[in-house]
Amino acid sequence: MNAGLVYTVAGIAAVSTLFGAIRFFGRRGRAEGAAEESRLEVLSRTPVGLGGSLVLVRFEGRRILLGVTRGQWTALADLGRGASPQRQDPLASIDAELNRALNADRLRRGRKG
Repeated sequence: MNAGLVYTVAGIAAVSTLFGAIRFFGRRGRAEGAAEESRLEVLSRTPVGLGGSLVLVRFEGRRILLGVTRGQWTALADLGRGASPQRQDPLASIDAELNRALNADRLRRGRKG
């Protein structure tokens, strides 16, 4: 087989693959950007211990409290559709949810607060 022919076919295949990838990912990006409600927004991030943190996010209009470690993400609480963060301190919701969780844990273990 002629080396020039092999290089030409390989070049056409590479260009076709790049063109297809650009069209696929470009169309996918526009579809995600069109739905404003499904956008994920990080409202705050608070470090907790070594390698862990609490993250308050807004997704589809709902505020969700996440626990994050190096190996996993855990949804801790769905705080519902709250006021905008300009009017209400997002950390107040985290504090209230943490206090509720601590009290529930103490009651479960038989300890009084």
